[in-house]
Amino acid sequence: MNKILKLALVLFLICAIVAGILGVVDLVTRDRIKEYQTNKTNRARAAVLEVKVPEGEEQYVDIDLKALNIPTTVTANGQDVEILSAAQAADASGYVVETKFSGAQGSIVMIVGVSNDFTCTGISITQHSETPGLGAVAAGDTQKGRDFRASFEGVDGSVQLKDIDAMSGATITSKGVTAATAAAIQFVEAMVAAK
Repeated sequence: MNKILKLALVLFLICAIVAGILGVVDLVTRDRIKEYQTNKTNRARAAVLEVKVPEGEEQYVDIDLKALNIPTTVTANGQDVEILSAAQAADASGYVVETKFSGAQGSIVMIVGVSNDFTCTGISITQHSETPGLGAVAAGDTQKGRDFRASFEGVDGSVQLKDIDAMSGATITSKGVTAATAAAIQFVEAMVAAK
């Protein structure tokens, strides 16, 4: 019985020390991680919608999705797409919409640029867990990935898989990206109509 209590006490102390170390690491890295994510999102926004404002000024004005009276889950091409955030360009040239949807291997987060005439100005995949060499190519910096993303430029909210340059071997990813692009454009249309 005495041995069991000693082992329990040692295990408790080890757990307490590890929990304390993890807490300190979280405290030290939390702000850096948040800053990194913000910079990554801003670079993705800039890649999909060019904004012409003086250097140092905010390029995008975030939109409070809770204040809108429209759903933040949009069904496009038979797939549900969650709208995570939306912002209007500071120069009023369009909108950027952050979406989350299902891919072949898990969730994909993508930013879609939408012009004032409700067409796609570009897409940028910021998070994914797709298969390397297949679905991951959509986010990659290869010619095939750039061509795939470029095929969405100029499409509207009725875009279907047949309208874009889909990736062979990555049909689920291609369908998801197409649905998310259509959903983002449809969301902006509903948002503008609700104003």
